[in-house]
Amino acid sequence: MAAVSPLIVVLVLLSALAQVIGLMIMPATKGLTQPLPTLGLALCFAVGIGLLARISNMGVNLGLLIPFVAALVPLGAVAVGIFMYGEPASIAKIAILVLACVLIGVANIF
Repeated sequence: MAAVSPLIVVLVLLSALAQVIGLMIMPATKGLTQPLPTLGLALCFAVGIGLLARISNMGVNLGLLIPFVAALVPLGAVAVGIFMYGEPASIAKIAILVLACVLIGVANIF
């Protein structure tokens, strides 16, 4: 397993950001019927997943990488829903999501 270097941290964050941007674009695809937004969505997800493949190739343990990104992307998607699309968010909903992410991180330590 490779040490977690600053480069790996940046690549993980860029991967998560690309996937969250893809999720931001998703409503504009209108069910993948609008060509340009659909292309943007596909490109964002391809970049995000491609970065994960590169990080994995650098020797980062998938047991560390995938759960972290799997927690980070949904949190980003919730933030996009709240701040861009005006979706309701109770304190309980946010607290449960954050707790779930923390539990994923803690479970990954053992």
